[in-house]
Amino acid sequence: MSDRELLPRVTPYLLRRADDMCARRLCNEYEGGAQSHDPVHRARMRDAFLAAVRDVHAELTTPALAMFDGIGADLEPEERRVLEQATRWYVEIFGDRAARLHEHGLDDPTVSKARGVRIGGWVDLTVVDADDAFELRQFELWSGRAPVDDPLDLDAVKVAVLRLSKWCDERPLRITWADLVHGVVRERVVDVAGALPELRGWFDDRLERVRARVGDPTAVAVAGDDCGSCKFVSGCPEHPKGANFGRRRDHLPGIITLTPTSLGAWRRCPREWHDHYVLNVPASDGDPSPSHGQQLHAMLGLVHETGSCRDAGHVEDVLAAHGLDGDERTRAEIANHVRRCPHPAQALGHEITAARFHRLPMPMFMASARIDALWVHDGVLDARDYKTGRVWSEEVSHDEQARLQAYVLAPRAAAAGLRLRIAFEHLSSEVADDPTPFEPDDDDVLAIEEELRLVVSEIRNESFDGVADPEVCVRCRYRSICPESATPSEPIWPSVAADDDR
Repeated sequence: MSDRELLPRVTPYLLRRADDMCARRLCNEYEGGAQSHDPVHRARMRDAFLAAVRDVHAELTTPALAMFDGIGADLEPEERRVLEQATRWYVEIFGDRAARLHEHGLDDPTVSKARGVRIGGWVDLTVVDADDAFELRQFELWSGRAPVDDPLDLDAVKVAVLRLSKWCDERPLRITWADLVHGVVRERVVDVAGALPELRGWFDDRLERVRARVGDPTAVAVAGDDCGSCKFVSGCPEHPKGANFGRRRDHLPGIITLTPTSLGAWRRCPREWHDHYVLNVPASDGDPSPSHGQQLHAMLGLVHETGSCRDAGHVEDVLAAHGLDGDERTRAEIANHVRRCPHPAQALGHEITAARFHRLPMPMFMASARIDALWVHDGVLDARDYKTGRVWSEEVSHDEQARLQAYVLAPRAAAAGLRLRIAFEHLSSEVADDPTPFEPDDDDVLAIEEELRLVVSEIRNESFDGVADPEVCVRCRYRSICPESATPSEPIWPSVAADDDR
């Protein structure tokens, strides 16, 4: 192994997550080592787009739609629709700016001997215009958050500029960040030489934070949010049966992660699951899930974290602080919660994530679930799931997503010597009684584990066809770009008018 490969590697993602990523995962990401197979499917569309756009600018030229014919021919139809959208916006944004490709050579990490690290991250397209001015073009092909004003607000852009500083030398650099799905653009011209001291200071501060946390690579249960995407399960003390899983012939990750949401998507339509959880295709249609429920969960969490739900004045203060003092529905739902809230009880947290690894019998999987509220009282580990809609079942034990929650929480309850209870709180005024809570015993947990294992076996052997059912498709976030949709429509993505095509 070369000295280059022995150096630790840092990326914009690690710099951004240095404060909150599980320290053990951070250490493994930084220092490298054995890991599970984890294909980066976000790169599929990016690589296809960059290959095409780099060919377009092999010579000084302005882009036109015809130059992108056949882009992504080997990708799935949904991915090709995203690329069609991207090329339209690329021509709209850059169609009057002739440019020639500069081969930056940064597809592999940059070695910094002074810092003893390799610096990675995507550097998309560097070009030189007709006046010999330099430009960096960074692209978003998913649903990322746009910088408020300045593209240098993004860690990925900061790192890209640092890696390009030798090329720029004393020249200014035009930076264009473009969301090519939604048509959002942010630009500025940077005096790179003048900006370098601040950029280097920022980078060194973040790198020092990474190294400080890597120095104590302790895995902790509260880092459950990271478990579902971690490639370094083997040897993790939080998952004693954990094991890495090597490269497979198929394109799925070595370890499948199941969550209540992904499990629901799988049951609705394998193609929807594949688009979202494997290919990471940006949604082309509105999300049918109501935002009110998410807002209520957040408010209940804040109410409990900063005081008591039984303190009417405190509740009013929280609602007013978030502009909801006139929201009678939310106020009524919080009032409905009060009569269900356990008291006295010890609160273990709100909106926390728990994870559990399954090893044998194969296939392996990671189960992960976010719990709205977790309490301890009367010898019970009481997990609450807040609901704002109607009652779907009279027995929580019949709910597949609740069963997954029970599976991931069972070891925690057993370790504390507590009974486990999964309860649904239906907070709508129209619902008088909640479903009967689920208190699983050991046999229940073993049965759930087998149910989940069979789901993963199905996934491993599935061709990911769509269900083509109008009642399902009408609520799908990919209904306008899925070739098997029974409810065809047009994407909600902002469009470029046909008469503006170049």
